[in-house]
Amino acid sequence: MNKRFKFLLLGAIVCTSVVVFPQLKPLYLAAYAVLGYSLDLVINLLFISAIAIIFAAFLSPLEALGWWAGWYGDQVDKNLDPGTLAEPLPPETKVFRYVIYLDGIAQAESRYFPDVEQFVDELAARLPDDILIIRGLMPYSPMNRPLTKDRLLSFFWRLAERLQMSTSVGIFGALIGCTINIRNTLVVTVSADQRYGPIYNQGTAQVMYNSLITHGYQPESGIPITLIGYSGGGQIAMGAAPYLRQALDAPIEVISISGVLSGNTNALQLEHLYHLVGDKDFVEREGPVLFPKRWQIFFLSYWNRAKRRGKISVISLGPVGHNGAGGPFDANRFLPDGTTSFLQQTVDIVEGIILDKFPFAQKNPRRKPSNYQRYWSAPFNQPSYYPIQQSVNLENYRAIAPWMGRLILPKPEERRQVKGVFFEVHHAPTEYQHLVGQIVNLRWSDAPSVQAYVRHVTKSVHFSEETEYSISQGYIHPERLNHWQQVDPLESLAGARPHDDVIVKLPEVVAIVERTDRKRGSLFISKEPVQITGRYYALVKILHPLEDGSDCFRVVHFNRQSQQFDGVEDRVRIPQVVADINGVFPSTNRDMEKSPVNETGWYIYGAKDKNGMFVVQAIAPRRLLRLQPDEIIFGKKAALNYLKKESWQVEGQKGKVSSVLLSPKHQEIQAAIEEWQEGDLALLIHVYGGIGGRKREPAAKTPIFFGHFAYGIARVVREPIADELCFDIEYCQVYTHNIDGIIAGTNAWCRFLGDRQWGWLGTRPVSDIIIKLDAVTENYDIQGLKRSPLLTLIYYLEIAMARYRIGDGTGGTYVGPANNCSQDSNQALYGAIKNIENAITANPNLAEWLSNNPEQAQRFEQLVKLGNSINRRLLPFGTARADWQNNIEMLGISIEDNPIEALLRGLLSWRTMLPRLASETIAKRFLLRDASIWVLRTNQVGGYDPDIEPIAPTEIGW
Repeated sequence: MNKRFKFLLLGAIVCTSVVVFPQLKPLYLAAYAVLGYSLDLVINLLFISAIAIIFAAFLSPLEALGWWAGWYGDQVDKNLDPGTLAEPLPPETKVFRYVIYLDGIAQAESRYFPDVEQFVDELAARLPDDILIIRGLMPYSPMNRPLTKDRLLSFFWRLAERLQMSTSVGIFGALIGCTINIRNTLVVTVSADQRYGPIYNQGTAQVMYNSLITHGYQPESGIPITLIGYSGGGQIAMGAAPYLRQALDAPIEVISISGVLSGNTNALQLEHLYHLVGDKDFVEREGPVLFPKRWQIFFLSYWNRAKRRGKISVISLGPVGHNGAGGPFDANRFLPDGTTSFLQQTVDIVEGIILDKFPFAQKNPRRKPSNYQRYWSAPFNQPSYYPIQQSVNLENYRAIAPWMGRLILPKPEERRQVKGVFFEVHHAPTEYQHLVGQIVNLRWSDAPSVQAYVRHVTKSVHFSEETEYSISQGYIHPERLNHWQQVDPLESLAGARPHDDVIVKLPEVVAIVERTDRKRGSLFISKEPVQITGRYYALVKILHPLEDGSDCFRVVHFNRQSQQFDGVEDRVRIPQVVADINGVFPSTNRDMEKSPVNETGWYIYGAKDKNGMFVVQAIAPRRLLRLQPDEIIFGKKAALNYLKKESWQVEGQKGKVSSVLLSPKHQEIQAAIEEWQEGDLALLIHVYGGIGGRKREPAAKTPIFFGHFAYGIARVVREPIADELCFDIEYCQVYTHNIDGIIAGTNAWCRFLGDRQWGWLGTRPVSDIIIKLDAVTENYDIQGLKRSPLLTLIYYLEIAMARYRIGDGTGGTYVGPANNCSQDSNQALYGAIKNIENAITANPNLAEWLSNNPEQAQRFEQLVKLGNSINRRLLPFGTARADWQNNIEMLGISIEDNPIEALLRGLLSWRTMLPRLASETIAKRFLLRDASIWVLRTNQVGGYDPDIEPIAPTEIGW
């Protein structure tokens, strides 16, 4: 029987009774009047409630404004509950992560509903002892004041909470209990409001700050913080996170459980937002509708930009509602599998996120072929091709470095124990030869300066939409690191490619902990590992192939005693490398014995294969790197003319190298050369050109080719085989992701240029300008601390390179007008010079220091003039870009974020957008300050390839 029929039957009975029993008519009329009065009462109550809610809405920002204005006192109230730990911290336990739980809108004081209590308790029991959970904060008050204490209406809120907690209170009691939800909902709208929200959110951030400090958090320690916000607590967490991050200098992530999020807060400042949503949660769905900043049409809002950058992960909870029965904390409802309760699922997901083991779905898009994949297919390009245990004739072969090996990325579950990466030892100093072949932990030193660097560049990695698209186009990104939390610079280096094939030397091992029965051995370093190719090197002259078409060659070693190539003859293999996707061979062994540089010899780098044959993986012309110039140019005018008009001559220079010394202040050959002594450090400016000829590269199809820019460092060392001074060059490559698998980082010459498969020596014209100016290359003793502008530059470049490897957490780096290899490298130069200037001028006894250190004072004066001169040229509009002045952590991840701002920033430093112009501009500034400069030029050196020709970078300006 349907409802309509029931009402009709009831009406018929009433009408019949009135007709049959007329004496009942007054009774019916009285009942009808009472019903009318009741209806009026209900309507009036609803009207009054609406007025009360509107009035409360107007007053809802009052507490935040009062806190901001100091109405409640200027001092922080330390007697307010700072929250409690879900489980106590065991003695002598170092905290790994802090977690703060913020409850939903039903919260009136520190205690929670039973289902929430069960969630927090189970999560605490599942997490390790070194992860602290703070509970009991009141997120709906900027002062952490519960509703039930020290308020004018505390008695009412106590009644409301009691009724809310009770299971049988009737309609009236339920309405009173709902007032807590209504009040806190209004507070959530204050947090989301763009006018009052910043004030309120700073207040809640202060509450969380006080709680963290109370429970032992050390600001700037870098210990990660996770905010878990349920329902309205999700918006409170999002609002407070940017301020908390700024106050603590800490990485912060937010886990929103059924959160109603506005999208107004800056989600870009989070490490990540994990948004857990049930399919039946109709309350959460109000967020994308009610808050315009979440609408797709506002594509530049924080929310939409964060989504594109991979900062937001939406995780489905399945058939789960918003709260109560059927909500995410319901232990009595189960998923379709029949065994997992809604509560267990929520705990599993949150635990997996915090412990970095949540199984995110990995995309596997269709990909275009990459050069890296092609190169990897050749066995001689794989580390396993070369046995670890090797023996060589130390008269003819030398180790590239004392410590060498392969970086191995640990599995996610191994990270907490490894605290770095694995290092497969390929070579070690004599006293540690027993470590060769072992796999040890490679970790960062505990020195404060090293840990500060690590904290600065450690980011959680979640790929952006642009990175996912880039992968489909064949670009190599750190896919193994996707969805990893707190990836440090060692992990970003080891995980940069799909395979564990990064071979490095360790420039500075500061501590060694030997292996024990229970623990793996560990090496501690303070500098970024340097990417290299090969394990040993020799100095040889190539005689001829063993037979026509063979890749095995007969060579003769250099004789140190006679200083001639009349040493032992040997056989080496120079394999033909794999061509790139354009059909260009990165190098060729064709007619290498006929090369113009063969007479003075080649440094060959490599290792022996399983048959004992030395395989040449990289080459370097001896004539280029030794300190014996082909030409010396005296005087500033002639030197400037060479830089501008002659240094980039490529016509007729294919296969040749040149080494030219520019000496603006000396007029004698010997004096110019002797200015460079063993142990000297020098600034290096690197630029490469394009690939032309019949197999012209796509980037060089137009008449304009910009090239690539990098800084580096050149050391004057005595090479032991030839017993002569030469340059040991390392490039600081601020290099974006690419199809070749070249990794941003410190690259040795034998890797970035000389590598026969991945290097550019055989295909591109290259200019390396090496600059020695004491004002930049020498140390300044500042209050007992020795600081060098050059080494400060390298430090800043290491920061940029580590950030480039993971795109500041997006997995990829966009190159645009304001941020690219040249712009970001020159920002580092600007910062390095300013850093030393500020350190010296901040000395309270500056006048005394200048008087007591006349030589340093003279150098400092020259440094200031040089810095001003460079700034005037690189910043022609007379002011530094804001991101240069303030060292803002800006990377050109996507031009769509702020295209106009990016273009304007680029225009402020337009000269640094052009690699050749930037290098010539800077070199000119140094020359005018009497710097001594070497210009090393190569033009597609090695074997002969008739299908390519060198293209110089386009000449623009001076």
